[in-house]
Amino acid sequence: MKLLLVDDEQLIRKGILMKTDWQQYGIDEVMQADDGRDAVRIAELFRPDILLTDIRMPRMDGIEAARCIRMFCPKVCIIFMSGFSDKEYLKAAISMQAVDYVEKPIHPDELGKAILNASSMIKKDRQTDMGEEESIPLIKREIAALLCSPHYQADKLARLFPLIGSQLWDSSSCMSSILKWHHPIEQPESLLHKLESAAQTVGLICFNMMKDDFHVVIHLISRFEKDDSFEDNVHRWVRDVSHCLPKHPGFHMAVGQQVHGIDQLYTSYLSAVIHLQRSFYEPSNTIIWKMSDHSYTDAFFFDDKRAGAFALSLQQDGATQAKNWLADLMNDIRKYPNTSVSYTKGIYLQLYQTVQQVGKESGIPSLKQEASVIKYAERLYACQTLDDLAQLLNDELDVLFDYLEARKGNSIIRYVTLYIERNYPNRQLSLNEISEFVGVTVPHLCFVFKEGTGMTIKHFLSEYRIDRAKELLINRELKLFDIALQVGYGDGEYFSKIFKKITGLQPSEYRKRLADV
Repeated sequence: MKLLLVDDEQLIRKGILMKTDWQQYGIDEVMQADDGRDAVRIAELFRPDILLTDIRMPRMDGIEAARCIRMFCPKVCIIFMSGFSDKEYLKAAISMQAVDYVEKPIHPDELGKAILNASSMIKKDRQTDMGEEESIPLIKREIAALLCSPHYQADKLARLFPLIGSQLWDSSSCMSSILKWHHPIEQPESLLHKLESAAQTVGLICFNMMKDDFHVVIHLISRFEKDDSFEDNVHRWVRDVSHCLPKHPGFHMAVGQQVHGIDQLYTSYLSAVIHLQRSFYEPSNTIIWKMSDHSYTDAFFFDDKRAGAFALSLQQDGATQAKNWLADLMNDIRKYPNTSVSYTKGIYLQLYQTVQQVGKESGIPSLKQEASVIKYAERLYACQTLDDLAQLLNDELDVLFDYLEARKGNSIIRYVTLYIERNYPNRQLSLNEISEFVGVTVPHLCFVFKEGTGMTIKHFLSEYRIDRAKELLINRELKLFDIALQVGYGDGEYFSKIFKKITGLQPSEYRKRLADV
């Protein structure tokens, strides 16, 4: 808090300044003036919270100065000081709604009580103001939730809109949309604010809320009863939002149909829900307005003939042909967005089981384990898009064909590097685990690798992890600890130590050099 001390007697001002413990009253800054006119000049820049002023002063008295200061600091708390028992001055002090009136000579305890009373009033007022500011977002979230209801809540909305100073026309153009994040949203309030600010920029009213950890519902409403530019403004909002949202971990946004009147917003919201159900078959970071023209209305069917063709491709063709077959399958499925997502995931689980069977027959250790199906199924059902499904299965194909290629050359080193490339994020990665994958003892594994590469497996793993960390440091939005976790280090300090040992720089220094370049 800030206090302005006004008195034409320099000795009185010095005495008050020296004998008062300002910090105990929450006062951080104190300035002084030698008369009323000087006080007004200083207050225009200083903007005091408390005005402690004498009444009788030359040029401009304390009463007149207080009136002037109140014009641009309406909430300033006023404490008058005077050595005169003048009824007219007392009446003027009352009319100014002064917090207190202290008689001269000033007693420190009496002055302290007056200042404490003023500071307490200021704190209370600030808490009230803060409560009003914080309640507005909550009211907006409540309005957003009510607009998702199939039954229009006219009475509740009529009560809430005036609280945020909003006026809506009965026939305003409206549209609902749903933003789906592919991972739990970490800073929901920041995201909601960003969406609302983008709407205000293009002249739209926005009410949004978190539906759950992954979904945001956004209602966009025209500011005018008849607004021919509404659809263009929505397009601009979608464009601005899609540009500012991070592309990782990925999102989908479904935009519902345009309606007229907020009582019809549920219809728009429902159409956005339907569009979002089809988002699984769209690439990440896509805006879905409506079904694409090339889509079929029925569902995709995966028959035994296709399943047999995939198994034959694995056994007789190479990796390229098998991946091309999967790419063709994905393109075919994408044409049928009405296909149940669980049915599509079932197809890819069946294809993985085919890969696993070929791996078993080829003697691949990781594919021999029955538990691998359970682990794969867990990752499969966490996939958010058809592209994620395809990538997951392609990764398993890489394991299969890389192993087959490595086995042909009888290269233990290739086995080790392959396994590290696939599993380096695992903080528990050990020599025993690698040796089990390769199929030789740990001593033999270490000897062959050191003999062939000139370095230990541990050193190779550290260098590989740091190389991956360098790539991630390009993204300045990622925190250093998050990067450490992604490359297999659970301790941020240890990660920094290894990074500097290998590169000669701290991770933060390396990132700065990248930025400078």
